[in-house]
Amino acid sequence: MHDCYIDKEPADAGQYGRILNTNTVGITKFMLDADLSLLWADDGYYRQTGYSEQEYKEKFKNLRQHYAGYPGDFEFIEDSLAGALKNGGSGIEMEVRMPVKGGGFVWKNISASISGETVNEHSVCYITYTDAVQKNAAEKCRQCPKDKIQYFKWMMDEYEGNIYISDMETYELLYFNPTACESVGRKLNEVLGEKCHEVIQGRTSPCPYCTNDKLREDEVYEWEFYNQNLDRAFMIKDRIIEWEGKKVRLELSHDNYSLEYRLAKKDRERDAIFRTIPGALARIDARDMDTVLWYGAKFLDVIGYTKEQFENELHSKRNYVYPEDRERAVKIMKKLKETDEYAIMDTRFITHSGETRFVTVTFSYVRAEESWDGIPSFYSVGLDITKERLEQQRQRKILEEAYQMTKIASEAKTNFLSSMSHDIRTPMNAIIGMTSIAAANLNSPGKVENCLNKISSSSTHLLGLINEILDMSKIESGKIDLMYEEVDLPKLFQEIMDMCQPLFYAKNQEFHISANGVRHEKIITDGERLKQVLMNLLSNAIKYTPEGGKISLRINELYSPLINKSQYEFCVTDNGIGMSEDFLGHIFEPFSRAEDSRISKIQGTGLGMTISENIVQMMNGTIDVQSSPGNGSRFTVSVPLEWRAQQDDAADNKLTGLPVLVVDDDQMVCENTTAILEELGMRGSWVLSGREAIEKILAANEQADDFFAVILDWKMPDMDGLQIVRNIRQKLKQNIPIIIISAYDYSDIKDGFLDAGADAFITKPLFKSKILHILQTFITEGRNVKAHAEIPSKPDHIQGKRLLLVEDNELNREVAAELLEMQNFAIDSAENGKKAVEKFQASAPGTYAGILMDIQMPVMNGYEATSAIRALPREDAQAIPIIALTANAFAVDITKARSAGMNDHVAKPIEVDRLTEILKKWIN
Repeated sequence: MHDCYIDKEPADAGQYGRILNTNTVGITKFMLDADLSLLWADDGYYRQTGYSEQEYKEKFKNLRQHYAGYPGDFEFIEDSLAGALKNGGSGIEMEVRMPVKGGGFVWKNISASISGETVNEHSVCYITYTDAVQKNAAEKCRQCPKDKIQYFKWMMDEYEGNIYISDMETYELLYFNPTACESVGRKLNEVLGEKCHEVIQGRTSPCPYCTNDKLREDEVYEWEFYNQNLDRAFMIKDRIIEWEGKKVRLELSHDNYSLEYRLAKKDRERDAIFRTIPGALARIDARDMDTVLWYGAKFLDVIGYTKEQFENELHSKRNYVYPEDRERAVKIMKKLKETDEYAIMDTRFITHSGETRFVTVTFSYVRAEESWDGIPSFYSVGLDITKERLEQQRQRKILEEAYQMTKIASEAKTNFLSSMSHDIRTPMNAIIGMTSIAAANLNSPGKVENCLNKISSSSTHLLGLINEILDMSKIESGKIDLMYEEVDLPKLFQEIMDMCQPLFYAKNQEFHISANGVRHEKIITDGERLKQVLMNLLSNAIKYTPEGGKISLRINELYSPLINKSQYEFCVTDNGIGMSEDFLGHIFEPFSRAEDSRISKIQGTGLGMTISENIVQMMNGTIDVQSSPGNGSRFTVSVPLEWRAQQDDAADNKLTGLPVLVVDDDQMVCENTTAILEELGMRGSWVLSGREAIEKILAANEQADDFFAVILDWKMPDMDGLQIVRNIRQKLKQNIPIIIISAYDYSDIKDGFLDAGADAFITKPLFKSKILHILQTFITEGRNVKAHAEIPSKPDHIQGKRLLLVEDNELNREVAAELLEMQNFAIDSAENGKKAVEKFQASAPGTYAGILMDIQMPVMNGYEATSAIRALPREDAQAIPIIALTANAFAVDITKARSAGMNDHVAKPIEVDRLTEILKKWIN
């Protein structure tokens, strides 16, 4: 068995010097610069000085430093070498003192020879040191017969370890030194000429582990081997040299019984230990507290310098440390000199590339009298904590940002609560105050009516505030849901118009609404949420646009690459007060309102835009805003929506080719309406004024190509719609249907237009289905007939129907019953779910047309009561409509109600019109 340790190290000593180590002979290599810088030395030289290699290199960089106590000897050596160099590099001999560790000196004979090498443009010199008493023997060997091989043999003979030279092809031993003879127990004349594997390994054939193939001339190959034949381990160094005109193997070794072996093993163990240390090791000179005398482990990795950069650029100084941290470290080291304690500090290193590293450093002080070389020192260990520190900084930044966000949110909510306290108390004060005034004026119907109107308005506003707060709470908790269903766009926008018209009238604002290229009117979305977004935008436009201002809503259907989907745009534009650029960056933040004296009295929570943005994002859409002070605002909501193909808006063959004239002062409305007419196969044309309309109608009549119908806006700039209708009827005997279009409620103007000769009314925006439906009312088998047409309404089929009202709160029950009876419903009531089940079970089939069910009730809640009714074994238990009538108004509550078997959901407080519409939907 054998155990190999392999390490490669460049040969710095020429052909032979590096590998010869002896107590009495020392070889060095110097650069002939001003200080005679040491390039290399063998172990024998270091032993002669009394220093280890590491100690010597830490203390001396050159021969001038070594001879600092004997400057005369240094000048003698320096002058002699300079003379030799001048004379062509001939060798010199001299006797000088050598300073040794601990003080004092020994006399040495030195032989110097200048080689042909150069380092940093300086010549190189080899110097051999021998004891002065051996000078004559050395001299004789070197002069016999001018052959340096004999001198080399003499040095190998003096070598304390084993040396042999062998032929690499024949394995014959060419040289064996006395120590090697003693190790194998044979004489020199017995081994020369023998095979190396026979003499050393006791083998009859070459060693299978022979290292000849690993040897080089410019490197020493080191390994460790257990020799079974000699029963001991050897630390071995091999290389190729030139010997008597041929390349041969030179091997030096120490066995495990030798001091050199134990020292080498100790050095390797020390290096192995250093390699396991995760940081940097350094010894710092305590005299200047700056010079690094020695370093090890990962020192160079931690400071970010190579060996050459550290020694040549930083001159082994601690210049890699931040200046302020160096000053702090010096203060700590000065204090440690007094206390003999150790210290730990965090510091910053600057690498060669300029990177900053964070390092935790320890300092331990050793006094001069306790130091092995008499130099007071600080031993230091540095651990690189850059990753940890950067992570701490990142975490700290996150925490600081979170703290700031929390602080901002807290301040915003504090401001919000303060604002809400005012905003909620304002309508509450009106409700309470008007109630008191009405109670005090019961005999004055006009006064009571006025109070009730104001109570109704304040209640509506208060409900809006509460709904926004609850919506925001749901958004923040992530509980907001979208209820997707088929939505009819014309119906949705009619509902929006119905809600907004009173607000436009109140501020005398001009409103325009139009649809552009809307080909698909039935879409799949959460209609209530979409309506909520658009109502938020419109109500803001109304609030922040002065009286007499202009507001518009445009709907566009754009192309989408997704199958069965289109990109729908809803644009709300106003010419109101606008917003500053600074506020635009905060408009979607919760509780934010612009600081403007003009809006300080406008009520609002500052939540509407936040809620709208969240809803639009949940629909995978975007909301964009453009605004500037004094120039109004433009909000654009863009959402991808799935559409359903429609069968009821296909072109009617009877309409094909018929001409229709569109009259409106809004060119976009004219163009869009004409495009719809052409899709229906008709011939559409348009004009922007009443005069042009009359001229075009009369011209068509003269050419016997009368218009089939005229679609006329009731508000025109030069001549209003009523005057245009009268002019047409006066000047044209032909009875052309005239359809009045308006963005407003036409109930106030209907009678006047009908008296003037109008035939039908239609509200903006003009969708294809609306136009088709109204035009079809004028079709006969011949041409067209007079028809005072409105879109017909369905007969009211719910009058007198009996309902079961289930409500546990007596006051709420009374209010709901009264409101429903005002709509001509007959009402029975139950105070909880159990009573409701019993009443329904006891009634004859068909007694009740529907059930209005509260959710949160004692004894049995609304969900349980609904499930119980659906489970009854009677024919109408599954068919009877059950409507949730509850304050649980969120999407999740609607889903829960439907899962329990309910048909629909109406939120409290009751809106009579909405409740009536729901009942009409479900009651047959």
